[in-house]
Amino acid sequence: MNSIFEKRSCLTQREVMQYLNDELSDEQRYDVENHLLDCELCSAAVEGYAHNQDFGSAEEDIQEVEAKVAAAAKGPSRRRLAWINRAAAVLLILIASYAAFRYWSASQPERLFAAYFEPAPNNYITYRSSGAEPNPMPEELKQALGYYNTGFFDLSLPHFTNYLEGKPDDDKALLLAANACLHAGQAERAEQYLLQIEAGEEALRSEVSWYLALAYLQQGQLPRARQYLENVQATPASAFQKKAGEILEKIK
Repeated sequence: MNSIFEKRSCLTQREVMQYLNDELSDEQRYDVENHLLDCELCSAAVEGYAHNQDFGSAEEDIQEVEAKVAAAAKGPSRRRLAWINRAAAVLLILIASYAAFRYWSASQPERLFAAYFEPAPNNYITYRSSGAEPNPMPEELKQALGYYNTGFFDLSLPHFTNYLEGKPDDDKALLLAANACLHAGQAERAEQYLLQIEAGEEALRSEVSWYLALAYLQQGQLPRARQYLENVQATPASAFQKKAGEILEKIK
């Protein structure tokens, strides 16, 4: 949450349109999204548009109001000036509302991914730097885990790639590499790693299903995401059972 000393005003119409059209810099988008988290008015308005069932004819409504404003503007009568202003305001609301609805619907899977994704913890045993080791950790894996543990997921990926070329059956490394890919926005590559594990170790089955569901959410493939989420929800021992149920409720 933002500090009260840094609280910004509500979004302007220009900012809303730039945000919806993906025309903001990363810093500006971060600022806008932080505001949406803090401002009940702005976030509730967008959410309300998302749940409105009357947007099917929104484009026709916008065109109709545009035509009326254009026709009224041709007459110089001052009596019509107030009506034109009101009609223009209605037109602006319709356009902004419709754009918000389209954005909200299209980006729902991505927003759900961002809300629920947390990189899997590193389950490798920590190797001591001193003393003789009968089976020392390969240097590429050590580098990959070092970056992964400190949150530099992008930097870990080349090392995971090099290591997995020689050890393609290391399911733990595949799982961490898949998580690094998800964090880096490489959902298709993450999917490939996870599918390699899926037919393997039973102990990782629920975890793999969860991250496959998230990979499909990141790609916007709701039917496939739903399939894996249902598998996770049907597994009582899964640590992700509750979260899977929450997402399923939101993508009905």
